Formats: sequence, structure tokens, C-alpha cells
Amino acid sequence: MRFFRLAGLLLILGLLPHEVLAQQQMRVPFNFRWGESSQRVEQSLVGIKARVVERKVTAGRTALVVEGIPQKQLLRVIFYFKDDAMNEIELHYGDRSWDTPKYEYFFEDVRKNIEGKYGLGRQISRTRSREGDVLQTLIGYHWLQGTMSLRLFLFTANKDDQALRVLSLHYKEF
Repeated sequence: MRFFRLAGLLLILGLLPHEVLAQQQMRVPFNFRWGESSQRVEQSLVGIKARVVERKVTAGRTALVVEGIPQKQLLRVIFYFKDDAMNEIELHYGDRSWDTPKYEYFFEDVRKNIEGKYGLGRQISRTRSREGDVLQTLIGYHWLQGTMSLRLFLFTANKDDQALRVLSLHYKEF
């Protein structure tokens, strides 16, 4: 009887997609932990010569906007704290010289990389709308693991020959 259970389990595992088997544990970026204090985060940033460029309160949380973290294509990071305990990190990636197709390619590359680590994401947004003479596009995916979520977004706004493009990753404890 044990043999049949083991054989059945091996058969089921063999039928599962490779992505499901290869999932890694989702971790807080930069080796931080949820609940870190803003003072602890700022001390860590000094060590890598990053700088806090803005402090603000938004939706009842303190936010530190940080630039200068040495990582390829990382423009800025926003650390969010509720009651001085970090509970979200938002990373903005890109390059000011990239056009929209380059951002879309980078977005797909990042999405595939995340899916290779955490499995298939759920698409949560794919909208295109016009506000006046500005064409806006938002594409988003969501991954959930334990008490942590990860969202990936690509937002573009185009008006004539001007464009705003943001690729962001949102790690959040809930």
C-alpha cells in the first residue's frame, strides 16, 4: 500500500509544471526584515552611500524616498513604515533614455524572472485609457506567498512626444 502511495505522489509531482516545483521563498529586498525601524533602515543606507531625498506621510504611514542604492536600473526606492515598523518596499526601475518598447521588454523580462522564482503571477491590471490628450497604460501582476505579496506594474503616460514611464515592484507584508 505504501508503494502505491509513493508511486502516486511521484506521478503527481512529475505532472506538475516545472515553475511550481522551482518556487523559492519570497524575501524582503536588501536583506531587511518586516518590522525594521526607520532609523535602522536609514543607518543601513548610510553604509552604501544611498540618500533619503524625501520624507512624507501618506495614508497614515511614513515614507522614505531613497536614491543612490547601487543596483542596475534602480532609480529610487520607497520604504513605508506604519508605527515605525517597515511593512512595504516599492522599487522603481528604468532608464530615462529608454522608449516605451524598451520598458515593455524590460517589464516582460522582469515578469519572467519573477515567475521563474515564485511561480505564475496573476494579472491584476491591463488598462489603456485617455485622460484629455494623455494616453495612459497600466499593466500589473500579483504574486502571493505566506504573509507577503509582490506586485509588478508598468505605467506609461504619453502626450505628444512626451512620456512618463515607471516600472515598479511592490513588496508588502500583510
